[in-house]
Amino acid sequence: MMYPSFRGGNENPGFRECCYGEVDDVLAAAEYLAKQDFVDPSRIYLGGHSTGGTLVLLAAAASDRFRAVFSFGPIDEIIGYSGEPIPFDYKDQQELRMRSPINWLSSIKVPTFVFEGSDSGGNIYSLYQLKRVSKNPLVQFHPVKGKDHFSVLAPMTMLIASKIILDTDHTTSIEFSAEEIKRYAKM
Repeated sequence: MMYPSFRGGNENPGFRECCYGEVDDVLAAAEYLAKQDFVDPSRIYLGGHSTGGTLVLLAAAASDRFRAVFSFGPIDEIIGYSGEPIPFDYKDQQELRMRSPINWLSSIKVPTFVFEGSDSGGNIYSLYQLKRVSKNPLVQFHPVKGKDHFSVLAPMTMLIASKIILDTDHTTSIEFSAEEIKRYAKM
């Protein structure tokens, strides 16, 4: 497991770009990881939560490097962060477009799974917006009843881990049924 640190964060050089240059950082981290002698480069998975969930959707749209991608609670459009300090002009439509996963779902070429708790708060509205717009069969959306933006993480991570362990074929065979999501959500 690797937790990359991005430009402008954790005393790294550069400046935080809010889901733009950080996509390159994710891809660079994956390339570094793939070169390690203890890593099977064909079995690198990517996951992220909240802003990280948004970032992994953008990385999945930019590259087919990953075997599968797991996004927890992403936003559909970067304007959702306009209440926070953001390092770009959020009135510039091009700046918004390139950072918004809703515009790039058709570019995703690897199995990608989006999860969010359906209880109050969080980014459940974004999950439904992404699902409404997506025509890409590789991208699947899973609202999780009885969980919120944070409580969805532990049970779904356990479910994903159990799937990854069994994912040994030449190509990934990971799928999620509504029944198993419901079962794990009760844990």
